Amino acid sequence: MCFEAPMDINVCLFLCKVKRTKFKTYGYLATVLLVMTFSSCRMTRYVPEDEYLLKDAEVVVDERNFEDKKLESHLAQNENLKILGFLKFHLWLYNLSSKKKEEGLLKKAGEAPVIYDEGLKNKSADQLLMFMHNKGYYQAEVNDTVILKRKTTRVKYHIEPGTPYRIRNVNYVVNDKHLITIVNEARDEAYFKQGDILDVELLENERSRLTTLLRNSGYYKFSEDFIHYEIDTTRYRHLADVDLIVEDRTVLGNDVDSKFHKKYKLDNYSVFIGEQKNQDFLIKGVHNYSDSINDERFTFYFNEKLPLKRSVIYKTIEMSLDDIYRQSLDDKTYNNLYTIRQFKYVDIKYNEIHQKQDSLMGFLEGQMYLPLQVKQSYSLDIEGTNTSGDLGIAGNLNYQHRNIFRGAEIFDISLRGATERQITGADNEKYNTIEYGGTMRLTVPGFAFPINEEKLNLHTIPFTTFSVAYNYQNRPYYTRTIVNATLGYKWRSSENKMHNFNLLDLNAIRIFSLDNDFINQIKDLYIRSSYTDHIISSSNYSFTYSKNRRNNSDDYVFYRMSLEAAGNFLWGVSNVFNRGKVEPEPDASDQTMYYEYFDTRFAQYVRGDFDFRYGYRFDKYNMIATRAFFGIALPYGNFNLMPFEKQYFTGGANGIRAWHVRSLGPGSYSAPDSEYPNQSADLKLEANVEYRFKLFWMLEGALFVDAGNIWAINSYDNRNGAVFRFNRFYNEFAVGTGTGLRIISPYFILRADLGLKLRDPSLEMGQRWIHINRGLTTDDLNFNIAIGYPF
Repeated sequence: MCFEAPMDINVCLFLCKVKRTKFKTYGYLATVLLVMTFSSCRMTRYVPEDEYLLKDAEVVVDERNFEDKKLESHLAQNENLKILGFLKFHLWLYNLSSKKKEEGLLKKAGEAPVIYDEGLKNKSADQLLMFMHNKGYYQAEVNDTVILKRKTTRVKYHIEPGTPYRIRNVNYVVNDKHLITIVNEARDEAYFKQGDILDVELLENERSRLTTLLRNSGYYKFSEDFIHYEIDTTRYRHLADVDLIVEDRTVLGNDVDSKFHKKYKLDNYSVFIGEQKNQDFLIKGVHNYSDSINDERFTFYFNEKLPLKRSVIYKTIEMSLDDIYRQSLDDKTYNNLYTIRQFKYVDIKYNEIHQKQDSLMGFLEGQMYLPLQVKQSYSLDIEGTNTSGDLGIAGNLNYQHRNIFRGAEIFDISLRGATERQITGADNEKYNTIEYGGTMRLTVPGFAFPINEEKLNLHTIPFTTFSVAYNYQNRPYYTRTIVNATLGYKWRSSENKMHNFNLLDLNAIRIFSLDNDFINQIKDLYIRSSYTDHIISSSNYSFTYSKNRRNNSDDYVFYRMSLEAAGNFLWGVSNVFNRGKVEPEPDASDQTMYYEYFDTRFAQYVRGDFDFRYGYRFDKYNMIATRAFFGIALPYGNFNLMPFEKQYFTGGANGIRAWHVRSLGPGSYSAPDSEYPNQSADLKLEANVEYRFKLFWMLEGALFVDAGNIWAINSYDNRNGAVFRFNRFYNEFAVGTGTGLRIISPYFILRADLGLKLRDPSLEMGQRWIHINRGLTTDDLNFNIAIGYPF
């Protein structure tokens, strides 16, 4: 059994309707009892005699202009971890354990009390002082105050930064005359300049920048060891003269072959593809491959048959022969070789050849060792599903060939079958749904059609994808089939920027076996026209930016922008060839004449959305995650209604969690209780904030607030209150809150969230804030189970 996370499904278990019962004071009473339980348990239970629990460690800086969010991280001893900003939950768990057992479940799940240590307190003060010095505050003072009370200790570190030292003058001293021009031309990009505070971190960053610059200019053997600083702070008060010195090779000793740094060119490549029979290659550079091919200055070593076309390797290598060595192109070659997913790992070494005494130009031989991945693989995944409140089971049979045409083409076949038990309507009618289908996909390295890759400023090798898919869905009120064919491209312009462009995304949707009761429910609504056969011929582009700052910061930023246009090509062809238009049926809500292909109407629209996410981790137990989403779809021309699979919806496990999926909106529209929840529209605004905190074992807790709604923008939509209006949309936001529990494993994240409605836009104005106007009922709760985080 295999679980994958996060999964692109809405998973929600909706509470069955029960008799409305007001929550009186039981919730508040439970909260009070919980607080009393936490506070009544002695937090010093495991604190030995004559010892003190470190209850609080605080760092205060007497300078408004000094900002550093992680001063506490420099303490040698900190208090026990908190959740919710004040609750030492893990210490509380530890104190609940039995003293008779040295190791128990509660002790493992909790955190032992932090016993105040005077030595660590002094070390903390020293580390804070060192940190301030490194930040340029050389006259800083750190004083500590210790307050002892009832076996607990509070320690307060008070920092007086004083006046920082600033850079008066910067002088670059380059002792190798061949490097002077390169260094001086890049001075404008330096990390520090005259007037900046003398920050050691900035000095180190500048060393790294110059080293990278020189290695990208051919100086393969240059390292940070050749750069150092001389700083004079004695001549002027609170000012420093900084000399950045780039040494020549004589610092290595008198036996160097040249005083000057040598520039290197790439002469040839030896490429070892496949498994090596022993480790001599790694140790001595000796290989025992059975065959080889020499192609100009590329030599390929392999066993029996070359498993990959040579053109594939050429495409991944970014440095041209006879060109100077560049670190950036070397890194890009690594990325390319990993990206094509053919090798277990990539090992590239460079050896100096053609050595000449006193020569300023050296030559390198590149050696690549590329052990191959398994060529073909099969997998069977069985998973429990819970889509929109419907429990079920699904199975996936997957086949992959990693190198089907010897050009690193990856061929995938996936077959899927699923069944779920749905509960629909006011009478909770039970219904089995069935879904099955399959996908074939071929992924080819590079662009399959002539495109100038250099102009795209690619970070790694691009890919072209061809895919076809078929999907059959038997739902409670209709059955539909979807046939899809896609031709698309994927590439990275940097480590953080991903681009996806589907030149052709063709979908043919056929809807049949419509339930008469369902049709009668929506017969007077404009949305009925969306439940008809249609074709979607579109092109779409998405740009994704994702930055997870691993060094010295725990925040991450993610956003995705997408744009899709459909039907324009078919519309143009129809106009050019004067194809006849079709009259709509007399009872159709949309009486616009339209074109058809294969007796099927095609959709025409433009659709765009923006998804922004930001997260910040306070410490290893606490973080906050946020999301904002805006999307809009504009139908026009051949079909004045968005296909329902392209419309927006909200609610459920990944939306506003206090509402059942697709049961919220549009606008202030209130659907009849007997109507199957299937609300969707053309515009969506949503915002989410979630606070996540570690509990114990693999359990994580969460508190969240969700807000937003969907709206129709087509004035023909006759659902009451559904159409977006600037003078009222802000009064139609739904607001929900709640709490959640997650199981975090290396393989998946299982999530359970309980949402509570706070503001319901379907109610009359003045009655929408629920807790103000009436008591809460079980209908205001929604329980969700899902795989993966909501965002």
